[in-house]
Amino acid sequence: MRWVMPVLWLAVSGVPVMSAFSAAPAYGQEYSQYVSLQPGSCKLPAASILAWYRTRDLTVSECPSKVTWHAAPVRLLVVSSEERSWIDIAVGDTIWSGEEEVVYEQANQFGHFPNIGHSPAELRIRSTGITGVVFRVLAQDPESSSAASVSGLSRLFVFGFMGADVCFMGLVRDNVSARNLLDSGQNCKRMLKPYRISALPD
Repeated sequence: MRWVMPVLWLAVSGVPVMSAFSAAPAYGQEYSQYVSLQPGSCKLPAASILAWYRTRDLTVSECPSKVTWHAAPVRLLVVSSEERSWIDIAVGDTIWSGEEEVVYEQANQFGHFPNIGHSPAELRIRSTGITGVVFRVLAQDPESSSAASVSGLSRLFVFGFMGADVCFMGLVRDNVSARNLLDSGQNCKRMLKPYRISALPD
């Protein structure tokens, strides 16, 4: 069975690959930090995670952040079958898969061959902790006759951190809409499936 994690990734014009950390905001005020998804900024994950992906003919790289959730670092996993296809989120001993939302959910299909590019992922934060991740997915325009037009379309996937779970909150076209969706605390559409690293099947 294949699965994906919401990996965070945000392709935004004018957004630096890695931004300096902002000063702590006033209570309740939201702000953003960015995670580079450039290949040189990511690394191979722990052997147990790497082996589990490889048994499914998937490649994976870990893009670490300096943000924590429940006192554990938030790590973004870029998972690929042929291209950089989706993002998973790893925190502590749990991985939340984003594959279903990016690859299989019919309502989220906006083009052919969805894949993750090299733009940074955005982590949305307030003084009480991280609220979510935003990442951009590129796809080929179904109306295009050119097979090379892989990045003709793009959308931002928004994943929210709620309690002890991660959920899919929506698919939007621009960064402002993504931030507003997270900052509003709107109810999520679907919970992402969690996998315990200590219980990954062989």
